[in-house]
Amino acid sequence: MRPYHKITLAYLLFGVIWILVTDTVAYYSAPHIQVFALVELVKGWLYVVLSSAVIFYLTREAFRQHDAASKEKAEIFHSTIRGAHHVLLNYLNQMQLVTLEAERVEGFDKDILKLSQTLSEEAALELRRIGEIQDISSEAINSEVFRNLGK
Repeated sequence: MRPYHKITLAYLLFGVIWILVTDTVAYYSAPHIQVFALVELVKGWLYVVLSSAVIFYLTREAFRQHDAASKEKAEIFHSTIRGAHHVLLNYLNQMQLVTLEAERVEGFDKDILKLSQTLSEEAALELRRIGEIQDISSEAINSEVFRNLGK
């Protein structure tokens, strides 16, 4: 059940029970119309105060649950990025070994070696940038990952 359903249902139940119980008590306990009117007035104010407390408690709990879910989502995102970062950096390190071996080969094109180093450095930088994303929404992530497509 969604939080707004729970809050609405709890408020409805609280209101129905309050009215049934307090109206019955007021009817049987007030000897005069003046006392009955005073009981009704106090009962109304108590309802406002108590229902505000119920709504406060329910909305606070819903917010806490939402906040916990958001934190869990952020942790999952960052764990995924750390894992991808680890795998890709290992790959880039292996590419550095290939580059070192290629440098030993006589006649290997130096421009290709330079391009390999440049691409490895750019990939490492991009991984760090993705790992630093704070706003975990698909728009923000896509904006960061694909920021150079518009250029």
